[in-house]
Amino acid sequence: MYSKYHKALCSTNKVYRCLCNGLVTDGSTPGATAPAGTGMPPKDARVVICGGGVMGASVAYHLGKLGWGKETVLIEQNRIGGGTTWHASGLIGVFKPSLSQVKLTKSSVDLYKELENKGLSTGWKQCGSLNIARTKDRMIVFKRMKAQSVSWEIDCEILTPEQCKEKCSLLRIDDIIGGLWIPGDGVGDPYETCLSIISEAKKWEFA
Repeated sequence: MYSKYHKALCSTNKVYRCLCNGLVTDGSTPGATAPAGTGMPPKDARVVICGGGVMGASVAYHLGKLGWGKETVLIEQNRIGGGTTWHASGLIGVFKPSLSQVKLTKSSVDLYKELENKGLSTGWKQCGSLNIARTKDRMIVFKRMKAQSVSWEIDCEILTPEQCKEKCSLLRIDDIIGGLWIPGDGVGDPYETCLSIISEAKKWEFA
């Protein structure tokens, strides 16, 4: 349970600036000393982000980019990226159920590339993804995805079993019908990405 001091964060509208990478948790009282490397958050904020994982970090980054940095507080009870973020798979596929999700994924990939160009690590590697079809029904799904890819501007290619093996030489192809190759897919390091995004977020006039 947080102290009344921290509960007050969620009930006010006044403007303060603070980006915290730690929060005094259970048993804390107003005026208590925060752990080393952290900061006590103010009582008031326009936006309070609960959780310093990759999603919370991204929200802080984009709010800062929109000019809300001075009014945003990010609170994390342990360490940045220390929750579910650090053991996420990091797989990034651009094909999603809706166009809005596709645009979000593409925007994320662009951000990873931008961070890498600034010398900030994300672990991003555009290695592509190979999706395998072992049934006719699955192959029909791939063909529909290929048709949809035209309007969604996703680069992908229907492959024969032999072409699948060219992409992955260890693949056994005697029981597959074909595949779908998406060259824009890749993998990143969620923890490194989180730290890099937080590093950039702090530039948007957070205290």
